[in-house]
Amino acid sequence: MIKRLVWILAVLLISSQVAQAIDTGTLSGTLRIGDEVVELREVYAHFHDNAEGLLDRPKEMRIVLSDRPIPQESLRGIAFLPVTRLAREGKVVGLLLQFDPKDQHRMVVTLLRKPSQPGKSLMTLSLIDTEQNLFKKLKISETRVEGEIDYAETPKADSEGLPSLSYSATFSAPRFHEMPVTADLKGKAAQSSPQVKILREKAKALGKGDFAAVSKLTSEAANRRDEAIMEQMGDQIAAISKEASVDLEKSLKTIQRVIVRGDRAVVIFANKGWANFVKEGGQWKSDD
Repeated sequence: MIKRLVWILAVLLISSQVAQAIDTGTLSGTLRIGDEVVELREVYAHFHDNAEGLLDRPKEMRIVLSDRPIPQESLRGIAFLPVTRLAREGKVVGLLLQFDPKDQHRMVVTLLRKPSQPGKSLMTLSLIDTEQNLFKKLKISETRVEGEIDYAETPKADSEGLPSLSYSATFSAPRFHEMPVTADLKGKAAQSSPQVKILREKAKALGKGDFAAVSKLTSEAANRRDEAIMEQMGDQIAAISKEASVDLEKSLKTIQRVIVRGDRAVVIFANKGWANFVKEGGQWKSDD
């Protein structure tokens, strides 16, 4: 009985330490887009280990400064992160900062705001400063990311109507990590994986123009995006669908690896292309 009591107390102590280490973040800052001023209230930090080898940098730190709460998992993935989908749907306004934690001289900043027109890209800045760090202050530990940042830019005359952009923020956020790799499949194991099976079924459905079947193989978030894209295609949708089917069939022959991280997975092709997957309702779905 005493041993059991000691074990319970140990578990409670560990749980308490974890809760203290992963507390909510703090943020004080503003974002100015032209004449619009947005108060930044929430901060999220996420580290990607680049086990897939698909990122443009060795490893990647991602920081989101936003006007409202968002799911922490919206920072997960390779590229076209879920948080950018939220921005396109008008569900968040703020900034996404992406950089190598060992290099503070280069950073990609994405403006998280619904585009003025459907189909337009989110505004992105590639910042390089060879003389000084892009952060006024930045401290990264195993459990936390703290920093201070200031930036102001007036668009050039040939910037096609882009608004001026400036931001200033001081933040402290718990550091989350990408889910650990639970499977790294190659050769026959990759070809027989459930993710590749979905790609084969999707290729066939696209070739037949069976969009109901394609929808069943696709995640909810990707389906919402596809509906908007299909509306823009109009009468060209059948031809585009067949072309996509042919391209996908060719890509199936070049699959090199399938990397699984819990409820998410990535199929990697020979040309460093990839396809994303997510498990919904116990079933794997295409997330592209």
